[in-house]
Amino acid sequence: MLDTLHLTGSWPVLRPRVLEQVDRLTRQRLGEADASAEVLRPILSTACFSPPLPVFIAGSALPDGDFLPDTELPQSAEHAAVARTMVETALPSLPVGFRLELVLELDRQRLAFVASLVPVDHGKPMSAQADREGPDAISVPAPIGQAPANVARWFAALSEVDIPEHDGRLETSQAAVGAFVQLGKAANTRRAYRSAISGWCAWAGRHGLSALPARSEDVATYLADLALRGRKPPTIELHRAALRYLHHIAHLPVPTTHALVSETLAGIHRAPRKALPRQVKGLTWEMICEVVDAIPMTSLVDARDRAILLIGYGGALRRSELAAIQLEYVTLDDDCMRITLPRSKGDKKHQGTTIIIPRGITRHCPVRAWETWLRQSKLTPRKKTKGAKADSENVTTAAFPRIWAPAAAKDNEPPPAPKIGAQSLSDWSVAKIIKQRCVVAGIEGDFSGHSLRRGAITTGAQDGFDLMSLKRFSRHRDYRVLEAYIEDDQALTKHPGKTRF
Repeated sequence: MLDTLHLTGSWPVLRPRVLEQVDRLTRQRLGEADASAEVLRPILSTACFSPPLPVFIAGSALPDGDFLPDTELPQSAEHAAVARTMVETALPSLPVGFRLELVLELDRQRLAFVASLVPVDHGKPMSAQADREGPDAISVPAPIGQAPANVARWFAALSEVDIPEHDGRLETSQAAVGAFVQLGKAANTRRAYRSAISGWCAWAGRHGLSALPARSEDVATYLADLALRGRKPPTIELHRAALRYLHHIAHLPVPTTHALVSETLAGIHRAPRKALPRQVKGLTWEMICEVVDAIPMTSLVDARDRAILLIGYGGALRRSELAAIQLEYVTLDDDCMRITLPRSKGDKKHQGTTIIIPRGITRHCPVRAWETWLRQSKLTPRKKTKGAKADSENVTTAAFPRIWAPAAAKDNEPPPAPKIGAQSLSDWSVAKIIKQRCVVAGIEGDFSGHSLRRGAITTGAQDGFDLMSLKRFSRHRDYRVLEAYIEDDQALTKHPGKTRF
């Protein structure tokens, strides 16, 4: 049984994503259910998810001062009961005064089971704790002076607000202000802030401190506590920014600007570190060719992953940009491939960014990899006209959707075709594909979702392209960021991949 649900967004928006992954009986039950958490939780507690969902154990501070880091279990789970068994196996003994809480997180990017350690409330029986839906209902005004758990839930609810339809009412326009304020932050930033505020509220609750408003001395103590747990300075800076944003939207004085907080952070940056900062390795052209050549190309997944690797390299794309590519925004001609990104990290005003990848003549050409993927998957953009039918049965807008393994073939029957989903891969899934393909190819190094972008810029510098060409290619706003990728500054004016594809 699930202890609670965590919806980062409204149920009407998340509902199609959930229906795509649950079994037929659950789809029928959800079709008749309303949007209340009291109704959704028991239904999803018995749902069978396909493909299985990842299982995480959330980081927690233990009573002895140790910190349990975020952990992803190696196996996935089809049911909530399986997820709970996996977590209990991974944590056979719990700290005194703590219990496990299993949450189903429903997000636009992914669905996942998340287990966390929560203090046992000895004033309530365990059955009441297991059946509770959380603290009191979320109020529209900021929960100033309320329990830290209420503050965390209020902030999480506000971070995914839908823009209301215009009806001429003042209340609707006032509600739209909050929605537009949230959209001022990128989705990844909002997710990071939610996690940071959740950690702050949990820490404040354990020590009996006020979470909203927060005192400057308490904020400084919390940041010092993060440093003692081994958190890196950039992570601590993020927590400070999240606390500043929390007080900003609550219309309260900001405690993070106090000199005590600033000096504490300065000392954290200057303190000797136990380990050097992580240096993600870039996949240079020679490496990417080796990784791509190791893909057997015997399935749709192989064709999709090959296109992801080569297009990500050819466009110096971030993993979030790769995951966000839509079919209708990709055009081909005899010379190149054009990808339009309606939103990207460097495009704050959402004016759109066009990525141009030239067509090559080798087997490692990204444009050819894209054409192979389209030909094998038979994907077509979704028709915008109501009632219009597409020529292909795989009608979607996602350029790189999820692919579900086919069911086992029956006797004397051909194996069924794999099922192609309508939703895009998450940026987390793109990073996982890059890492797994590097491992299969035997390439050693600390690779991540940023390795394609880093490797493309590094290769361009090695080939002698000047800083202006590389800046245009990578779409960086600052030359100083580029200097972290390259060492040489020589002059050429061609596309960094033109001579390589």
